[in-house]
Amino acid sequence: MDHPWQPSPTQKSSMQLFLNLRSSKPMQRWLHVGISLFTIVVFTCLSGCDAPKNYKNIITPEILDVAPEKLPLKGYRGILFTMSKDDLTKQFGCNVYELTVGCDFYDGSKVDTAWVVFNEAGRIVFIKKDLGYFNQEVAQEILNRFNKKFPIASEPSPFVLNSYNIGLKDTLSYVYADGQVVFQIGRSYNKRNQLVNIFYFPPDIGASFLESVPQ
Repeated sequence: MDHPWQPSPTQKSSMQLFLNLRSSKPMQRWLHVGISLFTIVVFTCLSGCDAPKNYKNIITPEILDVAPEKLPLKGYRGILFTMSKDDLTKQFGCNVYELTVGCDFYDGSKVDTAWVVFNEAGRIVFIKKDLGYFNQEVAQEILNRFNKKFPIASEPSPFVLNSYNIGLKDTLSYVYADGQVVFQIGRSYNKRNQLVNIFYFPPDIGASFLESVPQ
């Protein structure tokens, strides 16, 4: 179970409060049954070999990317908000799953997937990165990097943080770049764990999201 978060009286910013949040003990992820030998070989190579020659989306590790970005953002990792599913398939070799497209990138040590979500009209509504269970060190690293790259637009107030800690609210959102970049922590369905996602929105959708964030 999550431990109640009791911020120090001397903490003055909501970001400092958030970074002292204790994460719950992660539950082990279920493994897919029947993994083929080919898959095992591929992932073994990804962890100890050079990037596979047939892997076209090779990127710089994000931890090294701290240069400020010009707003409004046009996309993420070369994925433009104006692209179609066919564009993503042709340019990045992405996998299409109805309204969601998964695009894999290789940063020299691991494969990282960006999930691109479309509406029924075929427009990208957001790009999502699933970071799994909350880890305080990783969260602080990401927030520090975002503080260098983007202007902050909104962060949880002490009232919102308290509401989250006592179970009245299920998500916390740190919003950057006029609503286009969102670092979000939320409770899992069983309320026992905390999960982290990063969202990248087109400018108009990001502005609407920013307006909806509780202050």
